[in-house]
Amino acid sequence: MRDVYDFAKYFIKNGADSLPNTYDGNMKLQKLLVFADMINVAEYGELLFDDELLAFKNGCVIEKVRLRYKADYRGLKRDSDNFEPDFSDTEYTVLNMVMSIFGGASARELSEINHTFNFWKEAYKRGTDSETNYHDKSKSVVNMMSHDEDIDRMKEIVHAYQESSNDVMAREIINGISFYYDGFKLTDDMIEQLESFTLDADDDSYTVYLDNGSLVIY
Repeated sequence: MRDVYDFAKYFIKNGADSLPNTYDGNMKLQKLLVFADMINVAEYGELLFDDELLAFKNGCVIEKVRLRYKADYRGLKRDSDNFEPDFSDTEYTVLNMVMSIFGGASARELSEINHTFNFWKEAYKRGTDSETNYHDKSKSVVNMMSHDEDIDRMKEIVHAYQESSNDVMAREIINGISFYYDGFKLTDDMIEQLESFTLDADDDSYTVYLDNGSLVIY
């Protein structure tokens, strides 16, 4: 199992922390790592890395990454820029899903999502004294596998993403006109038909489908 730093460096190298060398940048990185771990569990039944997750007020964190980012961002950024990933296909699949599903969200939005999961609630409550509000990290270790309903929710998120990805139509641009199609491959003859169509086209985009083998444009 890989060290969590490999995944952290990949996210940083690809600008996923959005606001680098800031509190929010660090928080967003933490949540992307947590959700990558969750997706791996949801899809493949095992953790992506074995570094401990701790339940903090703003959600789960991997402490060694959080502290390194806070104390030595320049060094971590340099290591990330020089990092040459050699991930497996499944690891790339997970990382790409994290970037696609969560990469555009803010640190605060990701923190709020993290707060909805019961494994965070349980660990944060266990590690926080109700009278003094003192937070004991040693008692805040998260067991991501402890709540099936959390993993089921992540499965639903992933499957919804996969379905929406499959719904995206292919596009071919000919003479500045966009043609959208799905479920078949454009042949050279079809492209010639579309090219001829563009000569008198009134709009800048059309949908194309096959009807009994014939190309229909609308």
